[in-house]
Amino acid sequence: MDLFIGLDLGGTWLKYGLGDGDGRLLTRGKRPSEGQRGREAIFGSMINAVKELLGVAKEWGEVRAIGVGSPGLVDYQRGILMGGAPNLPGWEGADIRGVLEREFGIPTFADNDANVMALAEARLGAAREAKQAIFLTLGTGIGGGILIDGQLYRGAWFAGAELGHTVIKFDGRPCNCGNVGCVEQYASAPGMIRTYREILAAKGMSPPAGLTTEQIFARAEQGEVEARKAIEDTAYYLGVALASFVNIFNPEVIVIGGGVAEAGDEFIRMAEQVAVRLAQDVATRGLRVVRASMGNEAGTVGAILLAVESYATLASG
Repeated sequence: MDLFIGLDLGGTWLKYGLGDGDGRLLTRGKRPSEGQRGREAIFGSMINAVKELLGVAKEWGEVRAIGVGSPGLVDYQRGILMGGAPNLPGWEGADIRGVLEREFGIPTFADNDANVMALAEARLGAAREAKQAIFLTLGTGIGGGILIDGQLYRGAWFAGAELGHTVIKFDGRPCNCGNVGCVEQYASAPGMIRTYREILAAKGMSPPAGLTTEQIFARAEQGEVEARKAIEDTAYYLGVALASFVNIFNPEVIVIGGGVAEAGDEFIRMAEQVAVRLAQDVATRGLRVVRASMGNEAGTVGAILLAVESYATLASG
């Protein structure tokens, strides 16, 4: 049986798995990514994960390719990290493909982590029937993916889906990208928390220590007006961004995942209502806005599917 390895690299954890040509997970694992210890340590963690999976793979067949999802801007054609991974010091410029291919002699393919998550949802998850789709992950930041005619859109310089840096407020909050008013500063988890703090401060109230989005949603369910307002404001700003995406790409479905979205369907419905109100009518006909369905496995499964599809393209010449 043809087998494929998927590595999902994060700032804290490296998730990894072995799958078949359909993206079905046969085994999986997790280990520290060593993200704060520099490039050599990160590669060490990745190499150890691959060695572990190669040992297990002997039971089922032969590993044909390795797929890697990494934070930051990844040159998909060369497998090199071009930048934009602040949680992985020293990772910029990492030759992911080159290092792993030299170590194992197995074709290796790398892409942005949001792209591989989008691939999982597109092939096996909430967008598996769609040809045109938008994917967003709302967490510490906002990751994005774009599906056009059934294929991931990466852009001319592999920066085609940096949807979190869509400007929605020209006099807004500073963003770590150097711009101001990016949707990431409003619809990510830190963005919602900041909005809630600002609402409380305006009323002379203090937020609890260690505040999380889960706590904000819980407080809203208990009837707290300030928490409800923070959620509504966050959904509004997300909806403004979604309206732009709808007008530009005219997707069949928008898939939203990550910690903020997992808090409940009502938040997504709020954002959808704003998007439908602001976008062109013709672009919203039949539009669906849904929660992601692949959960914590999305990154690993997506990396496996990246390996499957990229290897098939390579093998076909």
